[in-house]
Amino acid sequence: MKCFDCSIQGCAADALGICHHCSAGVCESHGSFVSDPVTMQAIVNRTVVLPKKARVLLCRTCQEALGQPHNPEAEAETK
Repeated sequence: MKCFDCSIQGCAADALGICHHCSAGVCESHGSFVSDPVTMQAIVNRTVVLPKKARVLLCRTCQEALGQPHNPEAEAETK
């Protein structure tokens, strides 16, 4: 499998994995691993964050999109 972003740029690089969010092939220079909290449901529907985190491979596009700051004012303007 080849890296999707590299192919758009006109070069070819082997993918080291696929983006967890969009499933595009990702090479070492276009992807990064991020920590993903693991949660469980406790009594009375309370969410508990467990001590160990998982890792997730994301392409740059998805990492930037998922890392956007939450802005309630911007959401109100679009409604």
